[in-house]
Amino acid sequence: MISISEGDLVGVVCSLVWATSATIVRTQSFKVSPGLMNALRCAAAGVMFWLALAVVGSVGSYAFLTLNEWLLLCGSVLIGISMGDTLYLWSIREIGPSRTMALVGVVPLPTLVFEYFLLDQPFPAQFVAGCFLVVGGVACLSRRWQAKEALTGSLKLGVVLSLTATVLWGLSTVMLKPAIANLTAVEANSIRMPLVAAVLFGGYILTRPAGERESLTGKTAVIVAGTGILGMGFGSFLFLEAITMIGPTKTAVLGALAPVFTMGMAAVFLKERITLPVVVGVVLCVGGVLLVL
Repeated sequence: MISISEGDLVGVVCSLVWATSATIVRTQSFKVSPGLMNALRCAAAGVMFWLALAVVGSVGSYAFLTLNEWLLLCGSVLIGISMGDTLYLWSIREIGPSRTMALVGVVPLPTLVFEYFLLDQPFPAQFVAGCFLVVGGVACLSRRWQAKEALTGSLKLGVVLSLTATVLWGLSTVMLKPAIANLTAVEANSIRMPLVAAVLFGGYILTRPAGERESLTGKTAVIVAGTGILGMGFGSFLFLEAITMIGPTKTAVLGALAPVFTMGMAAVFLKERITLPVVVGVVLCVGGVLLVL
């Protein structure tokens, strides 16, 4: 009989929140550049967490962090979001979204390896089998773009970029567990989100072509900020809570439910077609998640 803990439920709800945010933000994806969009989302989430900090947290908690915890917390942001997300977006440009999603879907595996070596966390064979099923499911789900997608960049470069991103994401996730040992999710994200926003804004300014300006409307800015509060705000809060309760690898596996939820929402609200690979992918993802519960 499957036993579902409170931490498992938190991980599943986190995936649902991320999927909802992704579905909404997709409607604005052609109205603002990815760099500025992510910066705005993280900035909105940062404001949310600083307001929450005044109610349920304490700035004084930062004084009790060790140097090692500060390094792990800030390092996880720079490694996972600044570097990992950048390589992910670069990979999409080289080999397209379907191939990139299939490759980055292996993120539970490097997370599993890092947790084993860095946190000395053992894992049963059933858990490993679940990870592989989830990886296969994500690969099937990503095939929904294959028919329309043309390969315009370097295949080898795209593969290297995608797999490097998964390694960085896995390491970042594992680094977070000891980093937030003495912080609440609100206190930790009050550091993470403003730091991410600053890095993303800086990267956007440095990489933006000279003289180019974004035609960002007020409506688009409000929608993007709203998805930031939902996905980067509540989603990140639940993500850190799940890591604390059930560990990095299990959280990463449950996070793979996000594409499943996204496919369902896209079919209902965006009228996207459900194909056989999508159905197979959903079955594999759900089966893999059931194995790790």
